[in-house]
Amino acid sequence: MFINPVFFRGTMARKIVVSVLFFICFMSVSVFGSTQQQLFEKGVQYLKQNQYAEAIEAFTELIEIDPDNPDAYKNRGVAHMKMEQFDLAIKDFEKTRQIIPDLKGLYSNLGVAWYYKSDYKKAIENYDMEISLSPDSHYAYFNRAICWAELKEYDKSLNDISKTLSLAPDFYLAHCLKGDLLLARDEEDAARKAYEKAVEVDPEQAYAKTQLEKIGPVPAQALEKEPDKAEVPEEKAPQKTTASGIQKKSPPPSKEKDAGYEIQAGAYQVKENAEKKRNQLIRKGYDTRILILTRPNKITWYLVRTGIYSDKKQAEQAKAQFIKNTGMDAFVRPRGRF
Repeated sequence: MFINPVFFRGTMARKIVVSVLFFICFMSVSVFGSTQQQLFEKGVQYLKQNQYAEAIEAFTELIEIDPDNPDAYKNRGVAHMKMEQFDLAIKDFEKTRQIIPDLKGLYSNLGVAWYYKSDYKKAIENYDMEISLSPDSHYAYFNRAICWAELKEYDKSLNDISKTLSLAPDFYLAHCLKGDLLLARDEEDAARKAYEKAVEVDPEQAYAKTQLEKIGPVPAQALEKEPDKAEVPEEKAPQKTTASGIQKKSPPPSKEKDAGYEIQAGAYQVKENAEKKRNQLIRKGYDTRILILTRPNKITWYLVRTGIYSDKKQAEQAKAQFIKNTGMDAFVRPRGRF
């Protein structure tokens, strides 16, 4: 399976960019008089309350009193950013740069603004400057990696992600972006490992789990040298013919004790998704169960299976009939294993 690397223009990446922006811009570098201090605090309060037009008014009033105040410009730039007035934001950040050219965080702000204008080369130039000023800023490397990815410079993006993770090994989004980049280079196995690491870092987040579901588990033949221990399958009682007259459509499975193959109709990281697929098949008249397998890295899969067959040929025939009946993808898998 191949996924277009859209993550780095997705919601999570954008939230990271903005969070860095605000962390920087609430910090003051100026000495204020009482009136200026009141205006500055009012503007910051408006920002925190998401009242961006009011924040712009407060910082503009401060600039009229103190036209060389860098805090007023950079925070007004934040407000313009939140209102998607990117040209005005860049103008304010550039004015800040004229006043304090070596201000840490400023070039990240400019990078964010150019990113939202889709000028990724300009954004990268500013992240280069930020990294020269703050070589330990993992956010700067991460955001630059996003820009490289937009330009399809995947090797350069991966280099920045490696640096990001060397500075922040538990940065969930960096592991996710690494997975997307590896998928873009058709390195599915490596991408799977990146997403699995993301799940290990933060099992509550959904993105990496969703990507793993789309890739699917490691093919059975790739795991023959490293068998996984299976938990007790979650069995469901065989379904009777329903009142509506639906009959079972699967060929009769083998009753031999050594039967060794099953039909797999889905592989999921999220149990609810597996249950949904199982219920769909039950409604179609198939005896269906969920097999729970846990790999050595503690990643758990919920595998939707039907049928038990003594030999692979019989299972392949059953699979062909299953696909014809349901229109769903299916695979033959060893019984009780990946």
